[in-house]
Amino acid sequence: MILVTGANGFIGSRVVRQLLGQGERVRCFVRRETNLVNLEEGGARYEVEMAYGDIRDSGSVRKAVEGARAVYHIAAYAHLWYPDVKAVYDINWKGSKNVFQACLDEGVEKVVYTNTAAIMKGGTKSRPGNEDASVRMTLADMPGHYTRSKFLAFREALNYSKNGLPVTIVSPTTPVGRGDYKPTPPGKMIIDYLNGRLPAYIETVLNYIDVDDAAAGHLAAEKTGRIGERYILGAHNLTLDEFFAMLAKITGRPAPKVKLPAAPLLPIGFVCGMISQNITHREPLVPWEGLRLAARPFAFDSSKAVRELGLPQGDIETALRKAVEWFRTQGYMANAKTGGNR
Repeated sequence: MILVTGANGFIGSRVVRQLLGQGERVRCFVRRETNLVNLEEGGARYEVEMAYGDIRDSGSVRKAVEGARAVYHIAAYAHLWYPDVKAVYDINWKGSKNVFQACLDEGVEKVVYTNTAAIMKGGTKSRPGNEDASVRMTLADMPGHYTRSKFLAFREALNYSKNGLPVTIVSPTTPVGRGDYKPTPPGKMIIDYLNGRLPAYIETVLNYIDVDDAAAGHLAAEKTGRIGERYILGAHNLTLDEFFAMLAKITGRPAPKVKLPAAPLLPIGFVCGMISQNITHREPLVPWEGLRLAARPFAFDSSKAVRELGLPQGDIETALRKAVEWFRTQGYMANAKTGGNR
C-alpha cells in the first residue's frame, strides 16, 4: 500500500491517478473538510482508501503511515501570501518532520518528498541552474516565509536521510495543467489573464512542466531515485513574453502589453503586503515574496532527472491548453457558463 499526503492537490491528485493506473493500492491523507474535486473527477475518490487528519498532528500522521510500503509526501502550504505565518512553518516544516519521523519509525521502504525549485538557484535560458548550483544556498537566501519553510524542510529531509530514512527529494518547477483548483501562483496568473485582469507582467524567465509529467517524475523517483538526492522536475524555460504568446495563441486574447522590471516594484509590493496582512486580509495582486522571486531568473536544467528518472519533457503548449480548458469548465472565468468547485 502507498500513502500520498496532499492527495487532493494539484500534483498529488495526478500522482494518485498514475499510481492507480499501475495497479497500486493507494491511501490518501487529507483534511476532512478539504475539497476533493480532483479525486472525484473520474471516480478516483472511490478507488482509494481515505485517511483523514492534519499534517500538523503527529498522531493522525502516524496512523496514516501505518502499513505503508512507500510514502509520497506532497502536502504543503504552496502559496506566496499567508494570512497566518505560523501555519506556513507548521505545515511545511514541522508537518514534514512529522511525516519523516513516522516513516522512520514505521520502517517505510521509500519516501518521495516534494519540495520546490523556488528554494534553488535558478539561472538564465543560456545558463540555467541545476542541483549543483544550489548546494550553497542558505536560509538567508530565501526571500520569504514560504521559501524559508520549504528550505528548512529540505534540510530536515537531508538530516533524516543521514539517519536512515530512505528519502528522495523532488523539486518541481512550475507545473501547469488540469486540476489547479486552489490556484498556485502561476495558475492565478493564468486566471487573471483569462479574466482580463493582468494589464502588466514582470520581466523574468520561468521553467514550466506539464503537471502529469511532474507526477510521472514522482513515481520514477520512488523506483529509481537515489537516497538523499534531489531532482529538479522541470522541462521548458520560457520568458513571460513567450508564455503569454502561447496563451494568446490558445485563447485568441491579446497578451498583456506592459512589461515591468521586478526590482523597482519591491517597495510597492512590500507596502501592499503589509496592507493585506494587517488591514484587508486579502491576497495582494502580486505578493512581495513573489516579486522577490521574480527579481531573479528561474531557468533550470532538469537533465539529471531526465537521465536518472526518465522524466518526461512533454509539450508545454499542450499543458497550457489543458489548464485553460479546465479553468473554463470549472467556472474560474468571469464569463464562464459552466459552474465549478472553487
